[in-house]
Amino acid sequence: MKPRTVPLTMIWLLCWPYVTHGQTSNPDLIAQAKKEGRVTWYTTVSIPESKQFMDMFEKQYPFIKVDLLRSGSGPLVNRTVSEYAAKNYAADVLHGMTSRGGFTVLRQRNIIGRYESPERKFYSAELKDKEGYWSSTFQNTFVLAYNKRNVKPDDVPKTYEDLLKPIWKGRQIINDTDNFEWFDGLLKHWGRDKGMAYFRRLAQQDQIFQRGARGRIQLVAAGEAPLTIGYGPHAQSFVNQGAPIEWVPLEPVVVIINGLCVAQRAPHPAAARLLIDFLLSKTAQMKLREMSRIPSRSDVESDPPRLIKGFKKVVQDIENESMAESIKLFQQTFGLTPG
Repeated sequence: MKPRTVPLTMIWLLCWPYVTHGQTSNPDLIAQAKKEGRVTWYTTVSIPESKQFMDMFEKQYPFIKVDLLRSGSGPLVNRTVSEYAAKNYAADVLHGMTSRGGFTVLRQRNIIGRYESPERKFYSAELKDKEGYWSSTFQNTFVLAYNKRNVKPDDVPKTYEDLLKPIWKGRQIINDTDNFEWFDGLLKHWGRDKGMAYFRRLAQQDQIFQRGARGRIQLVAAGEAPLTIGYGPHAQSFVNQGAPIEWVPLEPVVVIINGLCVAQRAPHPAAARLLIDFLLSKTAQMKLREMSRIPSRSDVESDPPRLIKGFKKVVQDIENESMAESIKLFQQTFGLTPG
């Protein structure tokens, strides 16, 4: 009997899930995750955004239920440390907890495990560590956002030095009480002496300090203040909505990383690895792009590309063990009470 041939189109259709989601190619991992049936995801990503990824993941793996816990980086790190101290191992995936010295705290307490996801080959060396402890899902840039109605084109600051002009003195600049990585990145780039000389002069500008990344940009869009130092993707999202706002990259632009890790004692280790593979996949990274985020994957460009291109960058060192010192110095320099 003559063997039957399968049309190429049929082969493509049969393989379509694997073409779309390359991370599904490990049948043993999938089989084990199916037995586990759940995965607990600790994340700093907002509920509306994280819910979209959760739904996408559960649609791809309907046999896995995602338990989502969303909070700020500090509270999540404190919660996880307390749980491990009590031998209550609840978290499977730790997401966005590497900022503000969080990685060092978690690593020192042996809370972060290693996982060499097959998707990591699509990430540059500065957006992952060598040993498999973390990978970056997306990036944030610190830029200067301004209200186009309140700031004349010729007055728009183009450099950090421009922020020291008399026109911006007296509650004209909104800054974040927790912009620690911005402070730390510039301090390391300029050197302590030059950096502290600049920040002391900036402190004399009588800035407004407020917590909340999107909230500060919203205040600028509403005309409550002309300038704010905030995240480029957040500013761009307001631009996309037609708000009277624009942003400029003051060089060097400090870039911070949203780190993704597996918990050392993950109760659902296979499902945790599947979730990490998914969040690093091209599918999830394309979704981040739709959200005006800056994807970390090398084959997914941000929209618009200027979110991460065309300027000099200083990329956050999430393994920085001196962040606690920088936080204290930031608060002292700007007269802030530790939160």
